[in-house]
Amino acid sequence: MGRFLRALGLEIDAEPEPATRSNLAIINPSTLSPYGPLSAGAASVRALPESALGVSTVYSAVYRISSSVASMPIYTYNRRTRERIVDQPAIVRQPNPFEAPENTYKRLATALLLRGNAFAYLTAHDRTGRPTVAMPIDNDYVSVTEDATTGRPIYRWRGTELELDYTIAHAKLVDVPGHVYGIGPVQALAGTIAGALKADTLAAEQYTDGAWVDGVLQAPYKLTAAEAERLREQWDQSHAGKRGTAVLEGGMTYEAVQMTNADMQALEGRQWYAAEIARAFGIPLPLMGVSAGDTGGSLTYRNIEGVRAEYAQFAVQPVTDPIEAMFARLIPTTQNPRFVFSALLRADIATRYNVYEKALGSGILTVNEVRELEGLPAIAGGDVRTPNTSVQIVETPDREQEPAE
Repeated sequence: MGRFLRALGLEIDAEPEPATRSNLAIINPSTLSPYGPLSAGAASVRALPESALGVSTVYSAVYRISSSVASMPIYTYNRRTRERIVDQPAIVRQPNPFEAPENTYKRLATALLLRGNAFAYLTAHDRTGRPTVAMPIDNDYVSVTEDATTGRPIYRWRGTELELDYTIAHAKLVDVPGHVYGIGPVQALAGTIAGALKADTLAAEQYTDGAWVDGVLQAPYKLTAAEAERLREQWDQSHAGKRGTAVLEGGMTYEAVQMTNADMQALEGRQWYAAEIARAFGIPLPLMGVSAGDTGGSLTYRNIEGVRAEYAQFAVQPVTDPIEAMFARLIPTTQNPRFVFSALLRADIATRYNVYEKALGSGILTVNEVRELEGLPAIAGGDVRTPNTSVQIVETPDREQEPAE
């Protein structure tokens, strides 16, 4: 049984303690392989996910998404009324007192994207016992097992056992039922990323020490090794790096050998790798400059808004959701933390100001609410809803009503 599980990439403790022995296989994301044994390249990517950053598409995706998460504000709202809490919880407002909050959220997002899991060490608590500090910690120093009797996950950081949601917090990108670890795009596409790394290495070798010839001299008869070497040296001395006309004798011919861009860089293969990786991270291909089939690789004025919304929904939100869920378990159950996507989805300034004018005129938004959307501080008297009389809201008549004669 053990040999079969190892062939599937399942890593099981050899002799776990009786109290923590699990009747389920403990899956480590670095070795998880649902399709059989991993190749050496894929296994190395899962063992060291940071190596995937050597692929430009992976680096760009991780940097782009984590930066987007860091750029968005996060607020806590009342679950019932959906109104923003006046006194924001300290652990949401600034999780780590030693760095800016956007850096903390960016590190959590990066860990989710590269490792599929993000851990935070909860070091301080208030009078009610709720944590007030969440410091992101290195995944390599965290181990998770499962109690065989209760099914409770057991967390250890640097050999010290920690309690979930009291001294350690855990966020998973893709939560696999029955397993203690989450799965991320790097783990799911380890083989593809390993292939992309190999393709980049081969392309670099072609540029640096690749062995291809400039041309071929062909004789109508068989040459000895000495004759062939003599002819090559004579040709190089007469024509290498020079322009002019070559004169060949004895029926000899010369054929130039040229490497195309596809041969030198394996462009088609690398485009395929880039497209697959971008899809795994949920990023629209045009944003990554990737062209795949009929999808195209360019943006136009007509589709840029749709692509931006697609990026927010399929690339950024899957990362913010587990972070929100993690912090939701650390604050009162009546509160709900949420990232604000308005800044990420904002249109151009002319469109935004036109919408704001109508929202102010109809009383939908206040001046301070508009200023908040623009990242500006509140002003005195800006919370009063004062419809602008210069803005008229025209109601559309019912189609069934006939106009008066």
